[in-house]
Amino acid sequence: MNTVTARECAEQWGISPARARRILAPLAPVGRDLATAAMLYDPEQAQAARDAMPGQGARTDRKLTVPET
Repeated sequence: MNTVTARECAEQWGISPARARRILAPLAPVGRDLATAAMLYDPEQAQAARDAMPGQGARTDRKLTVPET
């Protein structure tokens, strides 16, 4: 069975490991890596969890003002 860790997901997705762990939190791990004790996840479930999470987006409550020189 092919598995991935949160750190590997973070590297693939271009996000921080902490954000990857938040995305993967609802999933049940399929095991643990014996060398690092990191939780292992099914890659397809991990990708589905990422696709279900909203993006970080942009703030719309503030307007950027550039000072005049």
